[in-house]
Amino acid sequence: MAVTNIPYSGVGIAGFETGNDFAQVELFNSAIPHPVTEDYPVGESTTLAAFAVVGVDTNGNLVMAKTSSTAVVPIGITTVAVVTGAGQTDRIAIYRQGNFNPDALTWHADYNTDAKKAAAFRGSPTPTNIVIRKRL
Repeated sequence: MAVTNIPYSGVGIAGFETGNDFAQVELFNSAIPHPVTEDYPVGESTTLAAFAVVGVDTNGNLVMAKTSSTAVVPIGITTVAVVTGAGQTDRIAIYRQGNFNPDALTWHADYNTDAKKAAAFRGSPTPTNIVIRKRL
């Protein structure tokens, strides 16, 4: 019998599923450190998934964190999905602290190995205190 993972990217979106077996990718590995959020601005024409690993651009707006030549240091994880259009801005809460399962997060393509994901938040600016650990 096939097992269907509950998609975190569709949080709050109604839908129908077939079958009776569901699995869930847990977002948190532990309550230590305790999850803490902080509000950040989202610039215009931006789309971010729920539980996306984010940093800030030169204007201080949230964008996907990446390691490429245009590196954006990760500072947090979005708590909700957000889409802004031209001329629209928003403000959302991001996790700045917590112990997260990398399989439940949305990553930029630059984070293409478990080792890169595990090291993503090492050296992030204070007060970021995010631990990335695969579930066993």
